[in-house]
Amino acid sequence: MPPVALHAGIIGAGMGGLAAAIALRRGGVKVTILEAATELGEIGAGIQIFSNISKYLIRWDVDEIIGENLVQVDEVRTWGVKDEVVTRVDPKRVHKMTGFPHLIARRDHLHAGLTESARRHGVEIIVGARVQELKYAEKSATVTTTKGISYTFDLVVGCDGIKSTIRQHLFPEVKPRAPSKVAAYRGVLTYDEIKAKAPEAASILTNTMDMWTGPNGYIMTYPLSGGKELNVVTSFCKDYYVEKMEEVDIDEFRGYYKDYSPAIQSIIKLVNYTQRWPLLVMPPMDRWSNEARTVVLLGDAAHCMQNHMGQGAATAIEDGVFLGRVLSEVVRGTLTVPEAVSIYEQKRIPRAWTKQQVSLVSGELNMCSDPKDLLKRNASSLPEVQGLENGEAKSQFPPLPPEYRSWQMFDSPDSVPGIFYYDAEGDADNAVCEFLQARDRKAGRVDELTMVSEALRKKWWAVVDFNGVG
Repeated sequence: MPPVALHAGIIGAGMGGLAAAIALRRGGVKVTILEAATELGEIGAGIQIFSNISKYLIRWDVDEIIGENLVQVDEVRTWGVKDEVVTRVDPKRVHKMTGFPHLIARRDHLHAGLTESARRHGVEIIVGARVQELKYAEKSATVTTTKGISYTFDLVVGCDGIKSTIRQHLFPEVKPRAPSKVAAYRGVLTYDEIKAKAPEAASILTNTMDMWTGPNGYIMTYPLSGGKELNVVTSFCKDYYVEKMEEVDIDEFRGYYKDYSPAIQSIIKLVNYTQRWPLLVMPPMDRWSNEARTVVLLGDAAHCMQNHMGQGAATAIEDGVFLGRVLSEVVRGTLTVPEAVSIYEQKRIPRAWTKQQVSLVSGELNMCSDPKDLLKRNASSLPEVQGLENGEAKSQFPPLPPEYRSWQMFDSPDSVPGIFYYDAEGDADNAVCEFLQARDRKAGRVDELTMVSEALRKKWWAVVDFNGVG
């Protein structure tokens, strides 16, 4: 049986769009990316790549492309307002538990790695192609750019971010909103500057990821660019809902953290932030596609979330991997495009909404303002730090009891195994099998003796004909 020809158009060459493009190509789909910008690139500072995503960077050789600019830290720590360590994680243990490493990169380095991998996989990337019009039929969809050029695809995937043009065409009434008064501030310093101007911080900020938590805010730092730079991202609760990017007075910003550790304040005095970023969340949606399922959303276009779990881009990459796997079954003749898109929606919509909720709760825990709750929170994580004395390690990382769960969820596979152990490819393949099995049972196409679904038998036996063997 020859493969089914399938051409997908991906709108947007961000992290999710590039990941989807790679995954779709690996599934046998022809892929064209239409990117509005005239040059490929990514804004922002650092990005964390946990085990649910690092596995794909390794499978796709993106880790080798990025090379020495990737970082793996020796320890992840959370500090309280009295300069005490309140949570402590060993990344080597997390790697052993999950099977894949916790990596860190600059966003532009990761984006460049994904772009190069996409090109190596045979993805066509067209820049300067801003989509302004979308039309769709029963078995295709057509987009037209501001230059008046039209492209028709079997499936259009809207990966065009929080201000998605594709979403506005499909669901004009759906808009992201600020569910809390938290805003973010981001920037990068060099370690040379830190050593020269903030030696008290340099002695602490070695090859570690650190978070200083306090009432109504926190500061996170971690190394970038092979240890040459330090990413500094902070959050703070304003007295109003921040709905758009704003200019910020630097003295006001620094005043948010005036009661924090002198060491981290020395870092805050070096940053020169001028912008306050909103942390918007997309409300849960019943579907991400049109009726014919020839257009579908992915990533921030469908489920932007707050950053307190470091899972925004990761969830978009998961979307792309999952979609690539189910569409590979269209190429093999097992599913139709509408069936594949339906499976994608049924599995990815609830997962994205769960991660949005986890991110919100993680932020609440880190910005805890009630003194009683703060004491209770910090006391609950003593098993992680019992090997520390006066802030210095007196033993190896202490063993954790099997029932232990950390409140610091962003780096804890014990607390959120559904994130850290997740495999989007395996989940997608299992979802396809469940779909075929249910469809056959409903139609009475199950062998009475073996109880094997006709479609599942065909799915696995078809490998022989599909590969041209025999």
